Amino acid sequence: MADTSASEKTEPPTADRLRKARQDGQVPQSQELPSVLILVALLVAVALTAGNFWQWLTTEVEQGLTIRLHGSLDSDTFFHILKTRGAAAMMAMVPFFLATSAASFLGSVMVSGMTLCPKAVRFDFSRLAPSTGLQQVFSPKSGMALAMTVVKLVVLGSIAWAYLHDKQPLCLAMASAMPVGALAMMLQLVFGLLARITIALAVLAVVDVIFQKWQYKRQLRMSKQEVREERRSHDGSPLVKQRMQAVHFAMVRKRMLRQVPQADVVVVNPTHVAVALKYDASTMEAPIAVAKGADVLCEKIKEIARKHRVPIVEKPELARALYAGVEVGRPVPEALYVAVAEVLAMIFRMRRQA
Repeated sequence: MADTSASEKTEPPTADRLRKARQDGQVPQSQELPSVLILVALLVAVALTAGNFWQWLTTEVEQGLTIRLHGSLDSDTFFHILKTRGAAAMMAMVPFFLATSAASFLGSVMVSGMTLCPKAVRFDFSRLAPSTGLQQVFSPKSGMALAMTVVKLVVLGSIAWAYLHDKQPLCLAMASAMPVGALAMMLQLVFGLLARITIALAVLAVVDVIFQKWQYKRQLRMSKQEVREERRSHDGSPLVKQRMQAVHFAMVRKRMLRQVPQADVVVVNPTHVAVALKYDASTMEAPIAVAKGADVLCEKIKEIARKHRVPIVEKPELARALYAGVEVGRPVPEALYVAVAEVLAMIFRMRRQA
């Protein structure tokens, strides 16, 4: 397929193009939304476990500063203390680890969905080429990332300056407060600042997700020729479709002609149209058309009927009505019951006389 310029790619990507891109690991990605969700998860975890975490932290600090040993401090004692304190610290951090891991996974799923791409983890030497690196550095995506970083710095700096400017009295009070009180006031300041920063980052994350999805679909746009070729690949070549239709028609025709010997009568007009009818009063509510055809197929039906001694009745109007109004394997319309009944009655009388 010839390469097409970006100006020619004006059509949105098809479902098949999007599916292939996902299989190759090409999905929309945003670094902002997972970061915001991780920050929100940390704030929620701190809010839910603040009391227990504060109590554990103060106890550990107090015991660490006033540690009492039963005996001398040797290497075994030191490593025992380090192991027990480290295990306690790890257990205290478990809620935060779980919250951040779940937030990171949820952020990725919200942007790109659940996608398993084995091709995306294979080693690609082309990515090590300097030209590829330069293209990524000076790409529109990198420019958008740089612009987002500058906007974040400006917005977060403005929020931090405005918040701390309003909290000047609290900051000055920390100088004369007791250590525990000063620490509590510091935590209050940090928590309030992080809450405001989180709200600002959430707004930026929504904008970034919208932009990334728009950019993703823009990169996968297709030309009109590509859309036509993809549709042709799904629908198949017209010659192949024509051949398949011909084979299907031949099979239907062959199966239909096999039913002509079991017919009770063939109604013709007399050279253009033929309809073979069958009726069994014990199993059928109405006569059924077992075969029909025009021109060449009409002659074939009459030839088989003569060979198997199936009566042929010339009823031009009835034959045309049956050919136009009944499908093969279906009963005749109610409007034609009387005319068909007359023909069948005549055939059955001839059989009894014979």
